[in-house]
Amino acid sequence: MYIEAITNQKPEYRTLEIRWFFTSPVEELHSFLIEKSDGENEPETRTDTYFPIAERPDLGLKIRNENYEVKQRREWEIPNPESQPLPGKFEAWDKWSLDKFPEATSEITGLAVLKKRTLVKLDKEFKVVSSSTWPPKGIQIEYTEIQIEAVTYYTFALEVSGIPTAESLLDISRNIPIHPRLTAENCCSYPAFILGLNAKK
Repeated sequence: MYIEAITNQKPEYRTLEIRWFFTSPVEELHSFLIEKSDGENEPETRTDTYFPIAERPDLGLKIRNENYEVKQRREWEIPNPESQPLPGKFEAWDKWSLDKFPEATSEITGLAVLKKRTLVKLDKEFKVVSSSTWPPKGIQIEYTEIQIEAVTYYTFALEVSGIPTAESLLDISRNIPIHPRLTAENCCSYPAFILGLNAKK
């Protein structure tokens, strides 16, 4: 399935993201967000429904709070800075919000993902902001406990709206704590993670 079968609209916004998944809690990363937020952001609990597309880790479909969301990974115009300290690779994503998914997706089986998410929103100076904007702006860091088919996992992620320069991305990355459980091996997107779980069944 190609993005043209889902939407012919231009992307609403773009992000750079890096994400890791774990099979047990990483309290140091959770504590980092709690301390950073200084009590501004309460954890959010919700259930998202994902629609994994076989052999397409670069294409994500989900329903969140009755919103139909689509994301597609794309080529990134600037290289990862060589001194980027975070293990793994940033990915660039185009994103859309739709009224509904087209008929072309009707045969894809949905997968419910229960989330308890701690999210901190920051400006370019890495200071906490509480206001919500759409499309999202600035920097978002999250630590989330997720349940998929009664199995619990954890994920930590950094998301930057737009496409920053290599220099500014390096500055942002240096503000993220380096933890031994952040590795290139457990770094991937939600679509890739869910497809990996399906492959193990």
